[in-house]
Amino acid sequence: MSTNLPLVIREYVLKMLHEAAVGMKALILDDFTMNVVSAAFTQTELLQKEVFLVEKLHLHPDKKMQHLKAVCFVRPTNENIALVCELLKANTYGEYYLFFSNILKETHLQVLAEADEHESVRQVQEVFASFLAVDPFLFTLDVPNNADFIRWKPHTHLNTVDRVVEGLAAFLLSVKRRPTIRHQRSSDISRRVAEDVRRLAYEQESGLFDFRRSDGTLELLVLDRMDDPVTPLLAQWTYQAMVHQLVGVKNNRVSLSDSATSKEKQDIVISSSSDAFFKENMYANYGDLALSIKKLVDHFQTVSKMNKQIESIEDMQRFIDSFPEFRQQSGNVSKHVALMSELSRIIGDDSLMAVSEVEQEIACGSDRMYAFNAVTQQLADTKVKSVECLKLVLLFALRYEKEGTRQVDELVAALVRRNVQPSHVKLVKEIVKYAGEASRTGDLFGNRNFFARASKLVGGLKGADNVYTQHQPLLVQTLVNLHKGKMKESDYPYVSAAQRSGSRDTKPKDILVFIIGGVTYEEARFVSQLNESGQGGHITLGGTTILNSGDFLRDLTAALCM
Repeated sequence: MSTNLPLVIREYVLKMLHEAAVGMKALILDDFTMNVVSAAFTQTELLQKEVFLVEKLHLHPDKKMQHLKAVCFVRPTNENIALVCELLKANTYGEYYLFFSNILKETHLQVLAEADEHESVRQVQEVFASFLAVDPFLFTLDVPNNADFIRWKPHTHLNTVDRVVEGLAAFLLSVKRRPTIRHQRSSDISRRVAEDVRRLAYEQESGLFDFRRSDGTLELLVLDRMDDPVTPLLAQWTYQAMVHQLVGVKNNRVSLSDSATSKEKQDIVISSSSDAFFKENMYANYGDLALSIKKLVDHFQTVSKMNKQIESIEDMQRFIDSFPEFRQQSGNVSKHVALMSELSRIIGDDSLMAVSEVEQEIACGSDRMYAFNAVTQQLADTKVKSVECLKLVLLFALRYEKEGTRQVDELVAALVRRNVQPSHVKLVKEIVKYAGEASRTGDLFGNRNFFARASKLVGGLKGADNVYTQHQPLLVQTLVNLHKGKMKESDYPYVSAAQRSGSRDTKPKDILVFIIGGVTYEEARFVSQLNESGQGGHITLGGTTILNSGDFLRDLTAALCM
């Protein structure tokens, strides 16, 4: 299932625009599908497809535009159906082509038919694009607030589960696979999502999911972010993850409008689909990245000097022929230099290298008092931001929740002395209740058995190539075990007895792992490495959102401390 997800979305959108045939078009989107389309297309590309207007569904134009064909692409929610009905009754556009990003209820279809008073609807279709494609193997449901997933209880927040099931169903239908399904035993919401996806794919819409494919099994593994709260809290040191952590990435776009160092005030696009340098360096560490950007600048300077040496008509023609590429390269160089400058400024101003070294010591080391003293030292440094201090204390509380209670109390007192806001101080105790060892399934710190502890000690004695990137997300070992057919069924049960018997003693050809509460670019990097290694089948990674530590702290605080 090595499907290129951005290409899947592009093909869906191109199909919609093609269905409206030749002529000027208006593309009508909701908030979610606006993000889906903007991550896959530029304004110029849409204009080339005769899209002269892109409009939000809830914003009704003041004037009639009968010369435009309306291509409407929205999620099939009750609210959106009502808004589409208003749009049809207003008769703003000459023709309407209605596309819904998931399964459309029969009742919704009847309501739409009744609203088509002017008989201007030419087409109604389901296109299974209710997910945002970030990279070829990575997607998100683009849920802006994940607090409801953290505080979810059975019989509450039902719409929260429905949104995840809808997104997973759309993904499975887009790649034409019906999966076997497993879930994290310790998570109620993971079990509920897994059960609802099974019910939809095998009972309610079994005909829609009956693809009769013979290219092996797809195993869907539904996980909960609480099983690994450490990865989203750590500082990141590879390009894509650093940009999201320190500046923020939204729909493959980065805004430097508030930057103190950059002259780039417009959004910057960083996409592995359209930027060769970014694709090659998105997983490069900070040091290697600096060298790569220097080479990029040196190469551009060489090309610039060549273009200044215009002494003949032939030289002029050569320059004109290469000018579009030269201009594109110029923009690419300035973009990455601007990003690198901003990252370097933030890292220096916030003393992040020193903080990160302590984070890695907590996550990967085993000397409690050494870690405690290192955290205490950072809390005493006024140059270190309070939010960085909070993350250090949260990591320490999770790592040493049983034997380090006295030290945790001292660190909490230090946070209070730093005037850290009360809700964040409260989070130290709450995160252990939410994601402590009793709540987790996986061996997060590699210390549940003798062999894990011994291998960890040996690894520490050998040293690490980079002290800032020692940590490995829990997801890596989970996927390796799944690939090898060694993942414990007691920890990650199948959603039904029939699926268990059908999958026993077989290794999945392909894997879809979905994390409720959000994934990180760090986890995506390791999934990319596993895919490139060729060991086992292809892995696709999805989540309700893509987290950085700021997002994660906001969600935790809203769910546990408000």
